[in-house]
Amino acid sequence: MLHIGRNILSLITSRVLSAIVLVFIYFRLLNYLGPSATGQYGLQTAYLVVFTFFVDLGIQQLVIKKMSENRDETGKYLTNYFGIQFLLGLTFASIMAAIVLSAHYPLLVERALLVTSAGLLLSSMTMPFMAVINAFERFKIIATVNFLNALINASMMILAMMTHRSILFLAFTPVIVASFNILVYSYIVHTKFARFTYKFELAFWKRLFILSLPFIPLTIFSIYNRIDTLLLPHLRNFTESGYYTAAYKFWDILAFVPGALGAVLYPYFAGKIFRGELAEVRKVLEIYTRFMIALAVPLTVGAYLLADKLLLTLLRNNSFAPAAPAVWILIAGGSLLMIYVPVNTIMISQRTKTATIITGFTLVFNLAANLILVPKYGFVMAAIITFVSELIQLVGYTYIVKTKIIDFNYLGNFIKPVVAGLVMGGVVYYLRSYNLFILSAVGALIYFATLLLVRFFHKEEWELVKDTINFRKKIEIP
Repeated sequence: MLHIGRNILSLITSRVLSAIVLVFIYFRLLNYLGPSATGQYGLQTAYLVVFTFFVDLGIQQLVIKKMSENRDETGKYLTNYFGIQFLLGLTFASIMAAIVLSAHYPLLVERALLVTSAGLLLSSMTMPFMAVINAFERFKIIATVNFLNALINASMMILAMMTHRSILFLAFTPVIVASFNILVYSYIVHTKFARFTYKFELAFWKRLFILSLPFIPLTIFSIYNRIDTLLLPHLRNFTESGYYTAAYKFWDILAFVPGALGAVLYPYFAGKIFRGELAEVRKVLEIYTRFMIALAVPLTVGAYLLADKLLLTLLRNNSFAPAAPAVWILIAGGSLLMIYVPVNTIMISQRTKTATIITGFTLVFNLAANLILVPKYGFVMAAIITFVSELIQLVGYTYIVKTKIIDFNYLGNFIKPVVAGLVMGGVVYYLRSYNLFILSAVGALIYFATLLLVRFFHKEEWELVKDTINFRKKIEIP
């Protein structure tokens, strides 16, 4: 439990520090670009994120699971996975480039996207090394590299603004970041965990592909909450895409929490369930679901009340004011993702086929709803569709885990946070004329004070939090 807590704290701390470094610079960049160019810049990110799902094909999840169960074969998995991943990266980078060339984008956008495809190839080659670090649960390494990546991103944004560069200059950022990560991760893995060799085994490649077949459609279907960012420039225009890019950045900022939690819990749950330690799994599942509910409620309430202030404070002008409704809806959707991420990690490793069916349904719903509704109602409708998609995932995954895998306390954990959220919302609404930072601080104080008053947190959870941040207490790394 303490090892999990320390890993999550490491990743979240690095992401918080990265957000502090990036967030104001990022929104200064959007202000510099303007809504239309921001939409073009957002399209680069959308392509990179969506094709990252394709380029992996779910093999990384399988490899992490297998190495978590048997670390003696780490070197074998690393070498062969790297060979597979290079070919996949080259294939999908080529497919992306072909799509871009046939899409008739403006010349500047086309060139930027072609550079982004090179970044896709390089980033795919980091996946085998990250899989090893994940399997060995050494997340402090990933946390440190994430922070250094943020510094590189921030530097590129500042240079772009200082030298009056376009989105083509910014397209080189993923190329530089991925190159840096390859050098760092490969060195660390080779010296600390497993030596990389060039002894590729085609029979082992075939075995990996066969074992990963259940993960492939699940990974591809997981683009459901990103497909709208690719479609919006075609269904509406780059200006609306720019509004949506600004709003979606808040989703990306919040996504580090479920990302960190999922990265840590996935190998942990895979190993524990494999060894039949279900009582420990239930305890961890309940604790982190409660933590996520406690975090998700105030974020949703606060975003509803303060979305317009948030945009005005970060951008310092009203050019992106129309994005405010989408900001709140996307933060609410991100909050749903936080809540179900613990059950998501169990579903992926234990009920992959069922997870594929649920996520496939979500993708069909999302795609159809976007194609039918977004041309008429615009980018705010795209945000609503994303929220509903996350609600489908939450309900489906939670129901299957509770009824088919492991039962745990769930719905009762919402009552006290919702009460505390309503109290906080009333105070923030009454003081809404005050500065954003004052309102945020007062709201957080009121919310957590109310949770303490109604005794939401259990003694064991307090002990876990206290031990996690008490770095004088040593733990034995498994």
